[in-house]
Amino acid sequence: MKRKVLLHICCVPCSTSAVKTLCCEYNISFYWYNPNIYDTQEYNNRKDAAIKYSKELNVFFYEETAFVYNYDDWKNKTLEKCSLCYTLRLAKTAAFVMQNQFDSFSTSLLSSPYQQHDLIKQQIANNFAGRYMLEFVYKDFRIDFYDAKNSLKQKGYYIQKYCGCHKSYREI
Repeated sequence: MKRKVLLHICCVPCSTSAVKTLCCEYNISFYWYNPNIYDTQEYNNRKDAAIKYSKELNVFFYEETAFVYNYDDWKNKTLEKCSLCYTLRLAKTAAFVMQNQFDSFSTSLLSSPYQQHDLIKQQIANNFAGRYMLEFVYKDFRIDFYDAKNSLKQKGYYIQKYCGCHKSYREI
């Protein structure tokens, strides 16, 4: 019997290569918690695509709805934005895993060639895994990122043009 992994999903393009890698060993469920995404329309586009993808794959889709996005609060944080962003999302994911009896957790952030793997794995995810006595599944999902993204385009999925926060939006 496959172990249950909760995959924090930041977007469909990143989740595709993660799913491809994890599906042989794990029973995957998606977890949507992305308060960093700027703006509301972009947030909804990504979430709608993630829900559509979860239905296509027949995987459970859990959504954290107990937050209100407020860019003014976000931009005034003193921590480096990527670190804060990773920490907020993986903290919620690990807590959800603990409360809902999953065997482990991972994140589709590990699919993007633009994300900081060492920061995600060593400083943040492993910290929460240790705190809650959970397994964090680290795999380098980047190998299939571009093929997965291209296959999604062919299927008509929404493909975003920036990471998510306002800072990354301004960089496009």
